Amino acid sequence: MALKGLESEDLVQNLRQLVISFEPHIREAGSAEHVEETLHHLEESDENFHRYEFVKQLKKKIEEILGPQIEDEIEKHGGRVDNGQETLVNKITERIIKSKPYADLTKKLKSNVVEAMNDLMRNFDAEFGVGSHSAGRYPNKDDRMRPFNDSEETESSLDSSYNHGSLFMNSEYLQQVAEKMSKTKDSGTRREALQNMNTVRIDDVISCDHFQVIKKHILDALLDSDEQIVALSLKFVTRAFTTTSPHTKDIYTLLTEHLICHFHNRKSNMPKIKNGLDITRPEIRRILTAFRLMNEFQQETINYWIRYPEQYLEEVLVSTLNLLSIHHVGTVGTSQALSPVHFVALVDTKAQWFIKWIHGNFSRSFLLDLLEKYRPFVENAVKHCLEFSAARKVPFDLMSDISESVSKSSFENKRAYYTGAELEYAYFIHSACVIGKLLCFANGRKFFPIKLKDSEDPVSIKKLMVAMVLVVVDPSPVFHLPRGNTSEMFDPARLITDVLKGLCSSEQACEICLFKDEITSTLLSPISHFLDVAEHQAPGEKTLLHVADILSMIASSTKGRRHLMYGEKNDIFSRTKSSAAHIIAEFTKKALLRQLPREAGPAPSPAVIGAYLYICRQLYNTCEGLLVLYPYDLHTVIAEAWRDASKELENSHTPTPDDDSSSDNSSITIRESYDVVAWEDTLRDNLLNFASTAKGILLLQQTGALNECMFYMHTRYEKKLQVSKCEKFGYGYMVTQVATTAPGMAALKKTGYIKALITELWSVIECGPIDITLFTPKTWPVDPIDRTVHKHLVRLLNILSGFPAVYEVLANKPLPSKSAYSFREMPECLPGFLDRLVVLDTPVKVHSLFNVEQCHVFGLRVLSVMISCLDSFLLLQSQYRIQEFLLAAQTDNQINKDQKDIIVDMLSVERNNILVRTYLIGGPSERVLPSRHIDDIGTPYPYPMFSSYPIPREYSPNIGGRSALKQGFIYPTHQNVSDKKDNELTEFLDSKKGEKGRAWMEKCRNLLYKFFTGKGDQVKGNVVHKILEKTVNVMCSIAEESVFPLMQYAGTDSALKAVSISPLQQLGIKMAIRYGIHLKVIHTSSDATDSLTLLIRQVHYYLQQQQKTPESDLNSLKTGYPGFDWFAATVFLVFNGNHEKTWDFLQQFSTLGASGYLWIPRLHASVHLPAALSSSGIHPLFSSTGHNIEFILQIELPLVSSAFKMSGFTPAQISQHWLTQCFWNYLDWPDICHYIIVCMIFGVDYQVYLCVAILKHLQREIMSHMQSHDLLMFLKEEPIHHFKVAQNLKYMMDLEKKYRKMVLPDMLNITRP
Repeated sequence: MALKGLESEDLVQNLRQLVISFEPHIREAGSAEHVEETLHHLEESDENFHRYEFVKQLKKKIEEILGPQIEDEIEKHGGRVDNGQETLVNKITERIIKSKPYADLTKKLKSNVVEAMNDLMRNFDAEFGVGSHSAGRYPNKDDRMRPFNDSEETESSLDSSYNHGSLFMNSEYLQQVAEKMSKTKDSGTRREALQNMNTVRIDDVISCDHFQVIKKHILDALLDSDEQIVALSLKFVTRAFTTTSPHTKDIYTLLTEHLICHFHNRKSNMPKIKNGLDITRPEIRRILTAFRLMNEFQQETINYWIRYPEQYLEEVLVSTLNLLSIHHVGTVGTSQALSPVHFVALVDTKAQWFIKWIHGNFSRSFLLDLLEKYRPFVENAVKHCLEFSAARKVPFDLMSDISESVSKSSFENKRAYYTGAELEYAYFIHSACVIGKLLCFANGRKFFPIKLKDSEDPVSIKKLMVAMVLVVVDPSPVFHLPRGNTSEMFDPARLITDVLKGLCSSEQACEICLFKDEITSTLLSPISHFLDVAEHQAPGEKTLLHVADILSMIASSTKGRRHLMYGEKNDIFSRTKSSAAHIIAEFTKKALLRQLPREAGPAPSPAVIGAYLYICRQLYNTCEGLLVLYPYDLHTVIAEAWRDASKELENSHTPTPDDDSSSDNSSITIRESYDVVAWEDTLRDNLLNFASTAKGILLLQQTGALNECMFYMHTRYEKKLQVSKCEKFGYGYMVTQVATTAPGMAALKKTGYIKALITELWSVIECGPIDITLFTPKTWPVDPIDRTVHKHLVRLLNILSGFPAVYEVLANKPLPSKSAYSFREMPECLPGFLDRLVVLDTPVKVHSLFNVEQCHVFGLRVLSVMISCLDSFLLLQSQYRIQEFLLAAQTDNQINKDQKDIIVDMLSVERNNILVRTYLIGGPSERVLPSRHIDDIGTPYPYPMFSSYPIPREYSPNIGGRSALKQGFIYPTHQNVSDKKDNELTEFLDSKKGEKGRAWMEKCRNLLYKFFTGKGDQVKGNVVHKILEKTVNVMCSIAEESVFPLMQYAGTDSALKAVSISPLQQLGIKMAIRYGIHLKVIHTSSDATDSLTLLIRQVHYYLQQQQKTPESDLNSLKTGYPGFDWFAATVFLVFNGNHEKTWDFLQQFSTLGASGYLWIPRLHASVHLPAALSSSGIHPLFSSTGHNIEFILQIELPLVSSAFKMSGFTPAQISQHWLTQCFWNYLDWPDICHYIIVCMIFGVDYQVYLCVAILKHLQREIMSHMQSHDLLMFLKEEPIHHFKVAQNLKYMMDLEKKYRKMVLPDMLNITRP
């Protein structure tokens, strides 16, 4: 039986290798028994077990000899052996072990192994003794002696010493070895001594009394001319670096001392830079090996140096900087010799060692402090960056093999020579990476301005950045030549781009280093060339892409965007068209329209245009950016380009099987088609991002591409793709923003998004469309809305919290009730969802659900948030009779019909809460809302349950005496000075003489501010009447305020009777009258109802005269304003139900610009608006007020703005909700009156400032609820506690001073096309 590989010399070698590998396991073992146990389990503990040559050969022979027999046994038992058939496996194994081939194999193998081991034992010293690991009795089989080291130069590899044994030596032995290492001894003695030293544990060597002597001899050996002595000394260093002992610092400092001696030694004859570097020279090869060894240690030691005292770190840093600060004085390229940094740059071109050292806080502080003492290191790096930027001349091959040639252990088949220019270029790359990382930290920036020896003026950060940017924007002509992929890695423009992008990752560092007008203008010079044609060469495509890369990183931060928009001064209110944003937008617009001048060179490719369009998108998807880029009409330009790309794609030739697939033309056609598809997606993606802001949605809708963009977004949203390379999230926020508008909701509905949302929700809360085997059962829900369904609840509410969206999907849609439902039948639309989970009015619906209570609670929570919008509640009540169903359900939940006590559970508590909310209107102190919380300790539920209206009195606090809502100022019989001062506002309002027009408004404003800040609670009742009447009369006489013409009212009694009032409006009238009676501002219900009904008819008729029904598929535009007129009802209550005064006020008020925002129905499909805006279905309250609220929030309250974005909810959405219903249910009645007064007298832009003030007031709660993921529910369901308009007027006036120049014109210019 031949056992090749397991007999004679081969077996001896394989066993020797195996025994050597046992060393680390033996060291860790505490006893002989432990050693034996460890070796028995070597296959489990040693990851290299199956790589040992002995194991490989053994497995091979077992397969060769016993394999056929095993196959035969398996065939006898059916051809296969399953995992479960353990008994059968045992039987086959036992039969194989008892077979003759197995016995012969084991006998022969045992004999061979015993013979080989005896041979090893007889020659133990030669085999395992001093120095035999690398030069034993098998000199021609070196590879087998080092099986795990893939490199050919084991002496320079950190892994090589793992395969070498060690002996435990006493101090006397080490002293003898140290004496033999002396350079006075002959070479043979020194080699033997070094071999002996390499068998001793490094810790023993360093801790012995003779280490200083040994260290000196090692240094001498490293500088010796004998190659073997140098190799053995490097092996000693390598073995030390394979451990994580604290003593490694001593060996590291030894290595750096050797290199320092080498550079200081005049006899070393260090090559000059101009002569290049020949790495085939033995001395150069040794130096490179030492530097690579040092660099590998630098990158490894960071993993464990924090374990040791600070002295360890300090010694490593000091020794490194001592070496790298060496720089020979001389002129570059002439007589200057190579420095240590040149060698480090060859080994670690991108300075990974420095990047890793400065990354951790533990080492960074020490490193930056020490760099103060070793400033030449930093100065030389800066100097090289400036010199390279000034010359910008690099050899053609661009160091294509720099890193590869020296980072591997073998130098064979690699480049053997580097020119001086290549060495300097490597130094430049290394320096740029070091400086780029240094500038990221505050203490690193303290080195600047830095004084260079050859320069009179110190080098500032700005000067350095301009020099580095020049490398990107004005590269050497050689870079335009074609090069390989490897060379691209060392393209200086690309490398500097990466460095600058790294700076941009830190907003603070970027602000200090890059946000300078000079730097930005230098960076923009390539695209400025296209706009202002100059004589120099047109920039290449790669240059333009590098610039776009840097600009997009700058634009990814808030401060970066503002720098691009406003320049270095960051003056938000200066409108200069010389800022970077304007240059980028103009270039992008002209490129898209193909209007760039021909003399500027070839037109930019779609890749370049797309890159700059992406920067524009980073700007216009914020409110500030959209305001700056609005004059460029990018939405229109992008939409046109997208349509052209779509037509080009339709007209492009589609390859067919009949085409010659091997022809070049066919491949070109396919590639061109792919490029067109990618270009179309790029344009559509950038067009979609206009939907990030309220005004952007209006612009997107006006392009006519809203539906296509929603389809595109839905596709990406389903695939869970991130929004862009700089934004991981954002589609949820965008969906919410879009769903706030009627056209946006209609577009979402067409995409199937709502259906998919409901299907996904149903799969979580009920069941999926198909059976899926569950190996882990679902958790049983403990909370009414547990974590598994909360996310789906928020996603659904995000699109249903606005009335325009709800009306678009529910108007005139009956509930799809059925007589029977299957268990897996899912609702596919919102009415179906309400039918299955909210209106559970039949046993069939109840029995069709698996989790009835959880599903119904979920439906009621959705309903609760929906009815917080009063218009949505009126729609649901008028179409589906929600209140009647809830009352009936409460009746069914009674214990018995006689006592009428309702069982308290989570469903009855939820229904009770909704019933109170939908019946009683009032601010935070005007109604009591029942809690949803039920104590677990058995405490009785403190709020009364009911099953019929009216609601119990406990929910309606008496507010009449406390508010004195009908009273104004008290006129005393005798007045003193203070009383006269208190009545100054009343006297001014009663005066028939004095100022008029603007002067009257200004004085009224001053007086009102005085009373608001002093006695704001007294501005109520009759004073409010007088303020409104006087103000509207005066404002109508001011041309700037009278934006709309006064239309002649032509309504007759017969015409008014013909005006139909929808059920929704009838319910709204009842609700308003109920609120007025609760406030005690009206007394007789029937008379007030008739008066308000007549007023609603008049208003409807009057506004209908000024409306034009556009051709649209939107439900909200098919008739008049679909919601209730909450502003008219508010004014009606302000005038205590006086119909005449209310009508006179509204008729005059309709001419004012403020009416378009306070009185929501005023501009519904109005003829006074541009046709595009009127037919869009998007109210100016959203596109203008909402947009400006978000604009100010991003500047004044960035945390609040970010909280909204992270919650997927938008400030424009909640603001539209509050303002549409005049803050009913959110503010107390006096503050509602103050809101109207402030917006009239101080300006309609105070509508924006008021909402910002409210969000500032709620900032703490907003941040808290953002973290608990229920921000939407909090803002919509909870009243605004402790907020007073009068107390926040000062803050609103401060906002006016800063933003009126932008906000007010934007709001009042809506009538212009």
